[in-house]
Amino acid sequence: MSQLNKLLLSIAVLFCIKGNAQFYLGTADSVFSNEYKENRNFLVYLPTEVRDKKDSAARYPVLYVLDGGSHYLSVAGMVKELSEFAGDMMIPKMIVVCIPPYNRTNELTPYPIAKSKLMPYTKETGGADKFTRFLENDIFNYVASKYPVSNYRTLVGHSFGGIFALNVLAKHKNLFDNYIVIDPSTWYDDRKFSKQVLDSLTKNSYAGKSLFIGIANTTEIADTAEVKKQKTIYSEHERSILAFCTGVRTIKNNGLRFYSKYYPDDDHVSVPTIATYDGLRTIFAKNRFSYAAVEAPSFKPETDIALFFSTQSKQLGYPISVPKDVLERCDAIYKRTKDIKRQKAVRALYTSLYPADAKKYIENDN
Repeated sequence: MSQLNKLLLSIAVLFCIKGNAQFYLGTADSVFSNEYKENRNFLVYLPTEVRDKKDSAARYPVLYVLDGGSHYLSVAGMVKELSEFAGDMMIPKMIVVCIPPYNRTNELTPYPIAKSKLMPYTKETGGADKFTRFLENDIFNYVASKYPVSNYRTLVGHSFGGIFALNVLAKHKNLFDNYIVIDPSTWYDDRKFSKQVLDSLTKNSYAGKSLFIGIANTTEIADTAEVKKQKTIYSEHERSILAFCTGVRTIKNNGLRFYSKYYPDDDHVSVPTIATYDGLRTIFAKNRFSYAAVEAPSFKPETDIALFFSTQSKQLGYPISVPKDVLERCDAIYKRTKDIKRQKAVRALYTSLYPADAKKYIENDN
């Protein structure tokens, strides 16, 4: 039994209760890698609609997570809560693919280095390009052949996974649309690697790409201004990330949507969950339907509600229907503000999309 299957079995045991209730804990899968000449295991989380085969034509964005064995539970649960439980409002429904590296030091570091003050084990470094080809040629193709995925992809990487993600952004930017980079090892090769990434960001266009960087408090000094004054090896990890973020902000007109957030109460180990959450919420902020906009005089519910979800569908590559609860909340807003004209428009839209549900809702409201 593979380690990933053992993980899922352990989770199932932990959540086992009396009765016939069934829990979906994920799908253990594997692919033969032409790059590594061996089977490689990974974990997949599928939205409810995919598992229930409700719409065979639907295609979903994919969230690829490095160090998948460590982060699977937190990320899969987070995506479920923010998309399915929230009615597809906070972030889009996504297929999550969690990939564990088999040799982390080799597969996630960008190129070989001979020595490092912060990294005594340098002999295995430098396999990121091969791991990138594994993702592009083996994982992407297999996932596309088996699961209903769109070409809209987001990559999450922590620590060495963070510099792997930055390496992909710099050298293979079109593999992903969004990059969530968490407490990356930007000190790698005495910061020469991070300078190479900044050089690529300066020289090339990144229009349509998003980069979120989460920074942990690894020095136990909450004031980043004080951290920047430090000279110790111990502080180099945090200082290098702060310097890299400053460098990204100085780049003008490359089209990159850049965000960063500092976590004074989190260290290198605790930061992945909260930074992934914030990264998803930040990158997909426009995915959330604004009820404040509904009350604006310029808002036209007869066209603007459907247009919002149509635009999201085109961006993400899968159809997003107008949720019934959005229509009902808009109706309640216009009822409260006594905006009869726009309330009628919302009800007309509701009736055109969901005739039976709209009839029941209107009858119960009268």
